[in-house]
Amino acid sequence: MAAAAGSSRDLPALMILTGVFFLLVAPGGVAAEAAAAPPAGLEFRVGGPRGWRVPDANTSYGWWAMNNRFHVGDHLYFKYANDSVLVVDRLAFDACNAGEPLAAFADGATKFRFDRPGFFCFISGEPGHCEEGQRLIVRVMVHPALAAAPSPAASAPGAPTQPGHGGGGGGRPRPSGCSCSDASSGVGAAIAAAAGVAIAAAMATVVGLVLMLQ
Repeated sequence: MAAAAGSSRDLPALMILTGVFFLLVAPGGVAAEAAAAPPAGLEFRVGGPRGWRVPDANTSYGWWAMNNRFHVGDHLYFKYANDSVLVVDRLAFDACNAGEPLAAFADGATKFRFDRPGFFCFISGEPGHCEEGQRLIVRVMVHPALAAAPSPAASAPGAPTQPGHGGGGGGRPRPSGCSCSDASSGVGAAIAAAAGVAIAAAMATVVGLVLMLQ
C-alpha cells in the first residue's frame, strides 16, 4: 500500500516534468529548425528580355542593379549568344581585364547563385564589350529573415574571400583572392547558442521542480 501511494504521489511530478520538457525544450528545437531553413531565393534576369549584351541607350546595368535588392540564395540569370560571362574581382572589373577571371561561363544560359553576402563583379569576355558598358556589379545582402539573428563580428575589410559559385555549364572557376567584402552571417552559431540556453533553462526548471516535490 505504501509503495502504491508513493507511485500515485510521483505520477503528478512526472506529468509536470514531461509538460515542462515539451514547453521549453521542444519549441526551441522547432524554432531552431525553422530558423535554419534558408529562405527561397529569387531569380533576376540580367538585361530583362534583351538579355546579357552590349547595352544600348535605354539599357544601364548599373541602374538596374541599384534598383534591385539581392540576397544570399538569390541567383542571376544571364541569357546570351556569342558571348560569355566572367566573374572577376574589383580591380579587373574597373580595368575591364578579362585575362584572369575567377570563373567563366559560355553556355548561353548561365545561372549564378549568390552563396555569400558581399560584392560580385561580372563582365563580358568578348573583346570590347566591357568597355562599351557590358559589365555589372551587385551588392548581395543577408536575407532579412536571417539578418535578425545575432551574428559574430564580420570579417575584417579587405580580407581575402572566395568567389561565389555560379550554376550552368562551361564554368571554369580559378582560385584567386577576391577583394570584395565577405561578411559571415553566423546563423548556425546563433542557433546553436540559443538552443543551448533553452536546454539549460529547461534543466534548471526541472531540477527546481524535483526539489519542490520531494
